[in-house]
Amino acid sequence: MYRFTLLLLILLTTAITSKAQEAYGLQFACKNIPQESRTSLDLFPEKPLVVKDKYALSFDLSFMPFYSSYFGYIFRITDEKKQNIDLIYNVHTYAFNVVTGNDFSGISFRIDRDTLYHQWNHIRLDINTATHTLLVTVNGKEIQTIRHPAISGRQLNICFGANYRKTFKTFDVAPMRLKDIAIYDEQELRHRWPLDQVNGTVAKDGLTGQTATIKNPVWLRPQFSQWQLADSFSINSNASVAVNPATENVYITGRDSVYQYSSSFRTLTAAALMQPQGTPAGIRAVYDVTRHQLCNLFPDRQQAALFDSAGNRWTQTIDHNAITNYWHSNVFFSPYDSAIYSVGGYGDFRYKNEVHRYDPLSRHWDTVHITGDFFTPRYLSAAGANTAGDSVYILGGYGSITGDQLLNPHPLYDLLLFDVKRNTFKSIYKLKEPEEAFALANNMIVNSEHQEYFALTFPNDRMTSSLQLIRGSLKSPVYTKLGASLPYNFYDTKSAAYLFYCPQNDQLVAVTFFSPKNNITKVKIYTLAFSPYGLAAKAPVNRGIPAYVVRLLLAIAIGFSLFLLAAGISALKINKGDDQRLVAPEPQEETPEAPVPATSILHTQPVSAVYLFGHFTVLDKDGNDITRLFSPLLKELFLLLFLHSLPGKAGISSEKINEILWPGRSMKDAKNNRSVNLVKLKTILDKTGAFTLVKENDKWIFHFDDPLVRVDLAEYLQLLPVISIDGNNIHRIADIVKRGAFLQETEYSWLDKFKADISAQVIPLLIHYLENHTIEPEQVIYICDCILNFDSLCEEAVMLKCKALVTLRQHASAKKIYSSFIAEYERIYGETFEMEYTKAIEQY
Repeated sequence: MYRFTLLLLILLTTAITSKAQEAYGLQFACKNIPQESRTSLDLFPEKPLVVKDKYALSFDLSFMPFYSSYFGYIFRITDEKKQNIDLIYNVHTYAFNVVTGNDFSGISFRIDRDTLYHQWNHIRLDINTATHTLLVTVNGKEIQTIRHPAISGRQLNICFGANYRKTFKTFDVAPMRLKDIAIYDEQELRHRWPLDQVNGTVAKDGLTGQTATIKNPVWLRPQFSQWQLADSFSINSNASVAVNPATENVYITGRDSVYQYSSSFRTLTAAALMQPQGTPAGIRAVYDVTRHQLCNLFPDRQQAALFDSAGNRWTQTIDHNAITNYWHSNVFFSPYDSAIYSVGGYGDFRYKNEVHRYDPLSRHWDTVHITGDFFTPRYLSAAGANTAGDSVYILGGYGSITGDQLLNPHPLYDLLLFDVKRNTFKSIYKLKEPEEAFALANNMIVNSEHQEYFALTFPNDRMTSSLQLIRGSLKSPVYTKLGASLPYNFYDTKSAAYLFYCPQNDQLVAVTFFSPKNNITKVKIYTLAFSPYGLAAKAPVNRGIPAYVVRLLLAIAIGFSLFLLAAGISALKINKGDDQRLVAPEPQEETPEAPVPATSILHTQPVSAVYLFGHFTVLDKDGNDITRLFSPLLKELFLLLFLHSLPGKAGISSEKINEILWPGRSMKDAKNNRSVNLVKLKTILDKTGAFTLVKENDKWIFHFDDPLVRVDLAEYLQLLPVISIDGNNIHRIADIVKRGAFLQETEYSWLDKFKADISAQVIPLLIHYLENHTIEPEQVIYICDCILNFDSLCEEAVMLKCKALVTLRQHASAKKIYSSFIAEYERIYGETFEMEYTKAIEQY
């Protein structure tokens, strides 16, 4: 009884919190802009805050993702004695450090990167000027208490970000977001700045009216409620659009170019095609996540073309003059069978309920035989896949029961599930007909964990229309509007709208097409800050529950809360099995005799390492090679856990581990084997440094907590977004991959995809750098050797290396490399390489 009642209380409290949760705060302009343009928040600009013996400062903090450097000040407290207490982020240790005066205080803490980038983190400092002590608490966990003579001032100036005060100027600002600053004096709340504004350069304390001043503010509330026009341009042809979920780049294809919008860096680039591609009216694009290729589709003629990014060409020409009979069909890629599906559509006065399937591997088209519930012929509906990728939800649209446009066409508001495995439709529910009819943009975002979706609706009975973001339930027919609308010109076959979600960037991207005349497409790209379960997010209100019922339940819960909380805590004891949590013990922090800068630690302590490029190698804390301790089974188990925990991955389930490592075993045997080997693996990994292995949402997640553990793949992934834009630090990438191909001589069938991903990134990246930069021939040879580690028959790398050797007057070596390449090429491909040596050298 206690357990049930306490659970009810917790759920009700969560409901209140989520309902009240809103997207607000202050973002700090920081890197790559002039110092005078960086953001500063001064809480007491006129006169200092006078405190008693004990005071506390608390605030909520998050970092913005995809910055090349995160070094900078969070805040600086200065006093009448010209002493300072600072909180800074140290890029060498990936940790926050508290500085007291001119010393590192000894307090250092880390926050998991995903949590730091995508969640609010509550930080509190409790300071006692009488005892000269300072306690830091992060997300409810006490970190450490230290004593320092600089903790003694009682007349305080507090600045977040840049500090423009004469004596304590600082302009190194961490790329952060801030909200809900509070100051306590003798445990009593004295000041609170929520930072929930939409504009202005001052913030008012809600308790006393104390005015804080802000220089160069970037307010979050407008970013989460107002769509921003990221780019607008015209294409001299029809267009199609798709997104790469791994990189979160949006591709827009035209007749003579392929455009790429980077959601991470908010930049648009274009690659001119080697030859024009047919872009008939109604052409569609999909990104094949299995083969990592952009694909253009035209179901009417059963044509498909894959984009060769290295050669900037399409593999097949599509009939440019055709017109589709499947306008506004739902097109999606299914990871379950690595095939592309097209559902519904409209053309020749008929609405369709056909399902077409294209297999990129066999290049075969077929019409899928459908069973289950009736799928009303339609177009202008939204489709979104579940997390597993084996089912797709389809919401609403416009159509008719018979498919005939002349026989009672009308809006549709039903939600159906298309099961890719069984080729069946299942009706889930029908929304209540709205006061104003609407259709939907082509894509919707499905969150299987929270059983909800996000979609764009628009009135389809007018040309001057608008797109409105909604958030709805996958279980019950309720939805709510989110944020402001964005303009949309709708004219049936001359318009299209698409919605994409970029979780790494906390961002939605909407793309609209409008063709005012034939073969002209106006493209607009809009973005909206979006983090529904962390930074933003008002939870949708289930309008089916009357308000008075909620109030009654809350009254009951609050009335008994003290009694239930005391009784319920003792009742809620959870038996933890081996599949719940396995955490390596964190090293005990000791206060050093003398404060030592964190940078010096890196030079005095041995660095453990995990090398995945070249031969798999693991070094312990003393630098000893402990690779031999990994049996073949433990090695594969570690790689399964680590690689499936990389950014963009959601972990790996116990069932999947069992399927790979212990196929055919009973569930009990597999579980026992897994438990035993996890313990063995933990024992080995304890030698490398702190790590965490947890089970969240039935998925195992692994990561190293200790920044002194060097993982070459992690360094590579951290460098990749920066290098892909401007080519900086390319030699750091080369130094990493110089050891060899990714997990060289390690062969597992499940590993092939990871290897292909890395090769598909490294080779074009390094070749592009060589072809677009003038560097010394020795460096050319070095980088070419890195490329050849991944592909020994990479034509560009072989020729560029030969040319560099010729420049160094090593003609014999160049000719020998070319001859070896010719022989290997003929052996592998069964044909002679056509280009002669002299011509090849001249061309490259």
